[in-house]
Amino acid sequence: MTGGLDLSLGREEMESYLRSQRTARVATTGAGGQPHVVPLWFVWHDGTLFLNSTRGNPTVENALRTGRVAAVIDDGEDYDALRGVTLSGRVEQAEDDSRLPRVEREWSEKYLGGGEVPYRRWRNRVWLRLVPERIASWDFRKIPEAKARREAERAKRR
Repeated sequence: MTGGLDLSLGREEMESYLRSQRTARVATTGAGGQPHVVPLWFVWHDGTLFLNSTRGNPTVENALRTGRVAAVIDDGEDYDALRGVTLSGRVEQAEDDSRLPRVEREWSEKYLGGGEVPYRRWRNRVWLRLVPERIASWDFRKIPEAKARREAERAKRR
């Protein structure tokens, strides 16, 4: 909600948005309490954010140490076109997730046009799985419609 206006994405809108976007800014907390934010490619599948990265880097180390991450996926250049989703919750390694073969295919289709996934040749790759405990969304493109709806409701009460 912004200024009493409901600008959130509906469930289907959010699902479509998360499947279409390419970059999540993933936030973790370092051992000394410092924030650490990096852009990562992701796959949104079955209510879960799947991230692929390299073991030993600060993002993976922080995530596995604390078991918590937050991520924002957003777009828009002008104020009235801004939209996005924030997700936060527990994160864990996903190697044992039965959905991983499908997630890898989706990742390949999304980023490589269905081509071979190069990280299989890279060492120390890890899939992380974030099942969000909290999700918030906004779509400022809805401001005119939300204002009109609010005015119509006020007019009914008069």
